[in-house]
Amino acid sequence: MPHRPARRPAASRALALIVVLVGALSGLLSAPGRVLAHAGLESSTPAASSVLDVSPPLISLDFDEDIDTPLTSIQLFDQRGLTIATGAPTQGGDGSIVQTTVPTLAQGTFAVVWRVSSADGHVVTGAFSFQIGTRGDVDAAKLLDTVLNGARAEPSVGRALGVSRFAAFTGLALVLGGLFMLVVAGSQVVVGTSIRRLLWSGWVLLVAGTAANFGLLGANTLAGSLGDALDTSVWGRVADTRTGELLVARLFVGLAVVGILVTVAKRASSVWRVAVGLVGLLAVLTFSGAGHPSVERYSPVWIGVDAIHLLFVALWLGSLVVLTVGGRAWLADEDRVGAVHSFSRMATIGVPLIVATGVVQAWRIGGGLSTLTDTSWGRILLAKSAVAVLVVTVGGVSRWLLLHDGPTALRRTVATEALLGLAVLGLAAGLVGSAPTVGPQSKLYTRTLAEAGVLVDIAITPGQVGGNEVHMVVTPAGGNLTPIAGLTARMTLPSRDIPYVPVTISAESPNHYVGNVTLPFPGAWTLEIVVSPVPNKSVLLSNTVDIPDPNP
Repeated sequence: MPHRPARRPAASRALALIVVLVGALSGLLSAPGRVLAHAGLESSTPAASSVLDVSPPLISLDFDEDIDTPLTSIQLFDQRGLTIATGAPTQGGDGSIVQTTVPTLAQGTFAVVWRVSSADGHVVTGAFSFQIGTRGDVDAAKLLDTVLNGARAEPSVGRALGVSRFAAFTGLALVLGGLFMLVVAGSQVVVGTSIRRLLWSGWVLLVAGTAANFGLLGANTLAGSLGDALDTSVWGRVADTRTGELLVARLFVGLAVVGILVTVAKRASSVWRVAVGLVGLLAVLTFSGAGHPSVERYSPVWIGVDAIHLLFVALWLGSLVVLTVGGRAWLADEDRVGAVHSFSRMATIGVPLIVATGVVQAWRIGGGLSTLTDTSWGRILLAKSAVAVLVVTVGGVSRWLLLHDGPTALRRTVATEALLGLAVLGLAAGLVGSAPTVGPQSKLYTRTLAEAGVLVDIAITPGQVGGNEVHMVVTPAGGNLTPIAGLTARMTLPSRDIPYVPVTISAESPNHYVGNVTLPFPGAWTLEIVVSPVPNKSVLLSNTVDIPDPNP
C-alpha cells in the first residue's frame, strides 16, 4: 500500500500545536476552584435546627465552593408551609457565600429551602429549619418534606439535559474528526457529499445541543419544566453564570466553524489548517472549562488534562465515523490511504493519552480509585471504562490489519469502533451530570424528652459521623422562664464499647444550650442529659441517636 511520508511532518506539527495550545489556553478560560464536585453547604446563619431569641436580619449560606449567584434561589417558609417574601440573593464575603434579607419574623418554626448552581454548572438543593422562641409544637422534619416537594425540577428536564450534552459531545467529535481527516488527506482529495453532510450534521448537533443545554440549565436550576427552557427572562441570569458564559462562547465558536465548513474546499491553505486547530481547541475548552475539573484546586492544570482527554476522544471517534461513512472512498482510494495511516498514527499517540488522562481524573476528581463504586459517577465511569477497553481492543485489531492487510481490511472493525465510541460519548454525557464524590450520610435528630416534670427539646445536626452541632432548650417544672442551675450531656456507643464522649456545651441564653460533639463511628449512640433544675438536684434524660453509615 502506498504511503505519504511527505504528509507526516504536517500532521505531526498539527497535533503538536493542538497539545501545546491546550495547556496554554486552558488557563485563560478557567478560574481557580476550591474543592471537588458539587457544592456542599458548610454552614448557615441561622444554623440548622437552631433556636433563636429574635428574628435574624438575613439568611446566609456558606458553601465549600464558589456559587453562581444569579441562579441562586433561597426561599423561606413559615410553619404552615406558606412562602415568606425575601430579598434577592446576593454574594456574601466571597464567591462561596450567598445571602438574602428577611423581614422581621414572629415566634415559630421556619424552613429555608435553597437551590444553587455551583461553579461547574451542577445544581444542588437543600433545606433546614430554625425556630424563634423557646417553644414550638411543629414537626420540623414534616415541614421540610412538605416544602422540598416543590423544590425539584421535573424529571424530563434532567433527561433532556443528558440528551443535549450527548448531542453536543457527538457534534464536537464529528466536526473535529471530520476536519482532521480532511487536513491530513491533502488538497487533491475531493470532499464528497457524504462527508459534507457529516460535517454539517456534526455542526447542527454541536450548536443545537449547546443551545438546549443553555436553556435547560435555567429550567433545572429554578426547579422548572421543559417549557421554562424557553423563558427569555431566565436567559440573562444564565448568561451571567460561569457555565452560561462558556455555553455562549461555544455558540460563537460554532459560528467560526461555519466559516471553516463553507471554505472547506480551500483546505490547502496554511491559514485554514491553523484555523481548524484554534477553533477546535476553543470548542474543547468550553466543555472542559464548565465541567468537574473547573472546581478543582489548580483548575487550569486539570482543565488542561480534561481537554487533552476530550480532544483525542473527539479526534479518534470522529475520524472513525468518517472512515465508516466514507466506506471504500477512504479505505481503498489511493489518494486517501495516507490519511488512514495518519489516523492510525494519531490513534497510536492518542489512545495512551486518553487512558492516562482518564485514570488521573478518576483518581483526582473521584477521590480515589477505591471509591468508584460509592457513587453514580463512579459506576458510570466504570461502565465507560469497560466499553473503552473494548474500543481499544478493536482498535488494536484495526492497527494490526492496517499494517498486515492494508486499509481495505478495516471496514468492519472501523464500524464497530465507531459504534462503541458513540456509547462511550453517551456515558460521558452521564458523567457530566453526576456527582464525583458522595457526601456524608446524615440523619437529623430532633426529640423532646421528658422526665420528672423537666422537658428538653434536642436537635443534633446534621446527624452524621464526624462533627455535629447540638441545641438543647430546657423547660423546668416551673415553666420556661425559670432558669435552671446547670446542664451536662454525654454520648456512648454500646455496640463498640465506646466510653462516654462528652458534649461540649455553653449557655446561649437562659435555658438554651448550644454545643458540639464528634462521633467517630456510625451506630445507635446513647445520649444522656443531666439537668439540674435547682442546686443539689438532678434529672437524667436519655435516648438513642442513630448515626448512619457514611458508606452504606
